[in-house]
Amino acid sequence: MSDAGVQPLSRRQAHHQSTRRKRRKRPPRPTFLGVVGELLITAGLFVLLFVVWELYWTNLGANREAQAHRETMTESFSEHYTGFDGNGADPAVPGVPGEAWGLLYVPRFGPDYAVPVLDGTGTEIDSAVLGRYENSPAPGAEGNLGLAGHRQTYGAVLWDMDQLQEGDRMYLQTANGWWVYETRKVHIVQPSAVEVLDPNPLDPGGPADGQWLTLTTCHPPYTVLERMITHAEQVDFIPLAEGPPAEIADAVNTANLEPEPQAGIHTPEHNDAVLHHGLSEEA
Repeated sequence: MSDAGVQPLSRRQAHHQSTRRKRRKRPPRPTFLGVVGELLITAGLFVLLFVVWELYWTNLGANREAQAHRETMTESFSEHYTGFDGNGADPAVPGVPGEAWGLLYVPRFGPDYAVPVLDGTGTEIDSAVLGRYENSPAPGAEGNLGLAGHRQTYGAVLWDMDQLQEGDRMYLQTANGWWVYETRKVHIVQPSAVEVLDPNPLDPGGPADGQWLTLTTCHPPYTVLERMITHAEQVDFIPLAEGPPAEIADAVNTANLEPEPQAGIHTPEHNDAVLHHGLSEEA
């Protein structure tokens, strides 16, 4: 074929053609909706990262802190043992904010469930522990011992509280033994319902009647809209000398809290000798 009929472009035509090509390659200008969309995607990623931090990383850190509490519990129990027989308020509860003084065992939550208990319901409970409300009595005292714990963050120690059933037992261990409670009621309330901490939680506003343990946590999961409440009545006390209740014996052993001298918890006989003869240096 002959190229005779093909005319070369003039300089002006070549310039216009080049300009049109450059215009086609220029990216479109961002629109208002496009900018908003990108900002929403970025915000969503930040929210997702925050949720991961709340539900995962806080639990990891809290569980490490709870383990540290357990590791010092042996020494604490040894220091605060008094040979108490269960009549009256347990003197093994020092009432020092942030200092763990007990362990709560709830078989319904699993065979290895053993959560440290200390005083305070603020940042104190951001470490996979349960915190005693201010002005709550010690175990064994007339009234209502209130404990607060997180349900989905910072160890999620009360995640399974909706599984509790009437009659389920809970065991609160102090240096002197195990306080035994039976679940009487699990219910949902508004955050303003502070009467759940009244001396007699089943008769708000009335006088104290018996010894109670009340657990409080947020509800529903992943929100703080309501509160889930469990009331349990104290039904027994088992002194340290008698050993752990059969229902939680394995959990106590797992937590290395058997009252054996080599574990750092002296036998009741040795502790009595320390108390009566002032052998504090040997303890």
